[in-house]
Amino acid sequence: MKIKKITILTILTLALITGCGDKEKIDDSVVANGTAQEQSVTFDLKTTDGKDLKVIAKKEGWIFTGYENKVVLLNFFGTWCPPCKAEIPHLLNIRKKLKENFEIIAIDVGKRGGALNTQEELDAFIKEFGVTYPIVTGADNQKLFGAVSDLNPSGSIPFMILFNKKGQFMKPYIGMKPEEMLYSDISQTIEMK
Repeated sequence: MKIKKITILTILTLALITGCGDKEKIDDSVVANGTAQEQSVTFDLKTTDGKDLKVIAKKEGWIFTGYENKVVLLNFFGTWCPPCKAEIPHLLNIRKKLKENFEIIAIDVGKRGGALNTQEELDAFIKEFGVTYPIVTGADNQKLFGAVSDLNPSGSIPFMILFNKKGQFMKPYIGMKPEEMLYSDISQTIEMK
């Protein structure tokens, strides 16, 4: 009986650390294989509250319209992913502490089968988990996920990318990370000149 409990605990721990992998569900046609780093690529995103958000990926730095001069954490997540759900309170805490200089932009990767979540499904998710940072939805979400696939070859979520105030890539995070580590990395990035 003890071996069974230890095995289950080990599996759950590994799932939290490595995230939800579903690489075979990612459409290869949207994988840009580094295109975003070689030229300017624009992703037209829409927040769940109806606002347009352009993400312009350039070699010299990414532009997040409306979030210029802020440290940005792109958070690729799935509404079906247990580690993605578990990290929400930690992200909310960090955002609350650093909101003046920092923003989280959550990118919904859609359902396990590849379909997009409906507005109603995302609204229910936002309400259930008390999400206050912007969540974007739409077809360009998968294109954006594909464009950064070189940083996350397994295709696992949660997957986050930290950008400094100039839109320059700082660090990727695959799987759920401790709040203290993220807070430290983000704080140091905010303080950079």
